[in-house]
Amino acid sequence: MSEESSTIVLSILESVAAADLVDPIDLPPLSDAIDPDALNALFDPSGDLPAPTRFSFPYAGHDVTVTTDGSVLLDRDEPLSPALGGTAGTKVPRTDEPLAE
Repeated sequence: MSEESSTIVLSILESVAAADLVDPIDLPPLSDAIDPDALNALFDPSGDLPAPTRFSFPYAGHDVTVTTDGSVLLDRDEPLSPALGGTAGTKVPRTDEPLAE
């Protein structure tokens, strides 16, 4: 398994923790929602199968989506744009408010 794929789990935990303003250690185990090893294997570029373009699952009150490029999206279809202070793979805060244009 590559280092890149093993960081997906860490990115999910950091993203959810940032959105909820908590320490990642205070989150429920990711394994309560999904098998972390299977998730890493799914996005392992050295694997035999191509990674999906997106994979979504519920975790800690969020709809988490991981994309092929390793971006972690929470409760939105797209990450914040650079104009709004974000970058690809940015931790997206949970909000029901639309993004400003």
